[in-house]
Formats: sequence, structure tokens, C-alpha cells
Amino acid sequence: MYRNSYVEINLDRLKFNAIKFRDNSEKEIIGVVKANGYGTVDYMEARALEECGIRFFAVSSLDEALRLRKNGIQSQILILGYVPENSMDLIKKNDLSIVTVSKDFVQKANLEDVKVHLKLNTGMNRIGVNVSEAKVVLDLLKEKKANVEGVMSHFSSADTDAEYSRNQYALFRECVLSLNYSFRYIHMSATDAAIIIDDDICNARRIGIGLLGYSAHEFGLKPCVSLYSEVVMCKQLSAGDTVSYGRHYTSDGKGYILTIPLGYADGFYRSNTGKDVYVENEYGKIVGSICMDQLMILTKYSHSSGTKVELFGEHVDIAKRAEELNTITYELLTSMSDRIRRIYVSEGKIVNRIDPRF
Repeated sequence: MYRNSYVEINLDRLKFNAIKFRDNSEKEIIGVVKANGYGTVDYMEARALEECGIRFFAVSSLDEALRLRKNGIQSQILILGYVPENSMDLIKKNDLSIVTVSKDFVQKANLEDVKVHLKLNTGMNRIGVNVSEAKVVLDLLKEKKANVEGVMSHFSSADTDAEYSRNQYALFRECVLSLNYSFRYIHMSATDAAIIIDDDICNARRIGIGLLGYSAHEFGLKPCVSLYSEVVMCKQLSAGDTVSYGRHYTSDGKGYILTIPLGYADGFYRSNTGKDVYVENEYGKIVGSICMDQLMILTKYSHSSGTKVELFGEHVDIAKRAEELNTITYELLTSMSDRIRRIYVSEGKIVNRIDPRF
């Protein structure tokens, strides 16, 4: 290990979550592994999910799709975001599916024999074709000899507004039925929506962060991602001593200061200052400004070098931490940089390690 800080992914829990979603519905699961698998390393997550029978994945961009292919993922892959109009030969060569970003995109791109999902904008207002022009765009896709294999949409607030989400789904349903087209895949989904929205038209659903065990709604999921570091120094300060840049913390002479090799360059935000972490049967508090590569923790007891420190995991709930920081779990997970090793465990044993930089 080049640095004593690492992300741990519990593969047993990952597979438990996947099986729970799989067994909860007859709809095919599209495993969303974008943004480097929400910090878990995309192809490692996909490999584990393939072991659960998932054979369809979604990513955000062409480079993410090609990375999966490069690392042996042969399952179907859908790119959810924009791809350059001049990349269609590469799309076909690697057997990838794309979405209709806009009517303009469909007009410009050579889509002959390209697998396409007609993306409908039902209220997210990010990308996608407005429902009022869906029929025109579908006809254009057929005219351009695209392989129109799916139709889809996305929820904007399934974690916070069930009523708006149901209205979005109703709009999607009405539009799909009006198109009178035999789509192979029909999916309007998100992790939270899969839990609270009852739909009778979709035959697939996209599950992303829920596979890692996180949702705004209770579903019996098991969080499977933890962030750890280790103590590299333990010291006592005298009353009046200050800690870190800016001297924002002044010691009262009580307790111990632990230094660990993790900082904001690892994606651990400076706003975590003042928050609790877990160290060997006690909670410590991050004190002083978090540095680029290190941070300091105040504890009641002394802890020797090499002692494990949990930044989030079993004892520190990342969802609660996200709420404290006025952000979301997604952001905290995807912010973890490639400086941090990923360790994969199963049945209590390390089964793989990835050092992204090497």
C-alpha cells in the first residue's frame, strides 16, 4: 500500500443489494456504474454484478463505456449522456447504445445501425426530447435507419417529491403508449423511484447508488462502501497550542491529537472539520483545517501508529454526513480521488486490490 488510506467495498453486500432489487421485480436491471462506479471502480463493480446475473449496464459517457469494454465487460452498455456526433463508428464497433440527447443531435448524427434509446424529457429539463416532439423524432430515427431499441426518461426528485415523480411517470406512460412502437426496453427509473413508483409499462429499471446500499427510502439495503485511514502520529498538546493552517483550533491541553494521511486532495472535503470519525472504540473529532494530504483528529485516548480510523462506514453513516455537509451521498462517494486504493472484501477476506494510479 502506497498510502495508508483506502476505500473498502464489501462485495457480499453489493451482491445482496443487487439480488434484492432483482427479486423485487421481474423487470430487467440496468446497473448504473457511471462516475467510476460511484467511486468503487466501475469495471470491478460491473464484474461483481455480472456474477448476480446483471447483463446490462449504464454509464455517463463514451470514455466510461470504452473503459468497461477494455476491462472485459461484454454485457450491454448504454451511454446516458452526450456522445460526439462523429463517434458513431466507434459506438458500433464496441456494440454500445446511446440516447437521443436532442432533436438536433438526431438530425446531425449518422445513426444508421446505431442502437438508440429515445430519451423523453418529462420534467428533468436536462437532456432529452420533449414529449411533444417524440413522434417526430421517432420517425426521424426510423428514417435514418437507427436501431431504436428503447425508450426512457429520468426522475428529477424521486428522493423528495413522490407526487411530482408520479406525474412525471404518467406523462412518460401516456407518451410511450401514443407512440405505438414495439420498444425492446422501456425504462423510466432511478434507485429511489424503483422503490416508491408503481409502474405497469416499464420492463427494465436503472439502479445506481442503490446497488451500493444507499437510498432515501427504506428498502433493507446494506451499505457496502467504507473509507478508512490509519494513525501515523499521536501526540499531546499543551494548552494554547494551535493546530493546522490558519490556527483555527486551540488546544485546552486535554486529549490526544492523531494525524492521518488523508486530505482534500483525496476528495475528503475541508468542510468535514468538526465532524466525528471512529477510532478504536471511541469517536474522535476532526480539528483544525483539513490539509491537502493530512488531517488531525482529537481523541480522549492515546492511539498508536497504525490504528485504523473510519471516516465513514459501519460507525459513521455517510448519508447522515452528507446531510450535515448540506450535500448528497453521491457527491461524497464520487469525490474520492484516484490517490486512494480500493480494497474488495468477501466473507471477511480481501479478494482484490486496485491502485487506480498504477
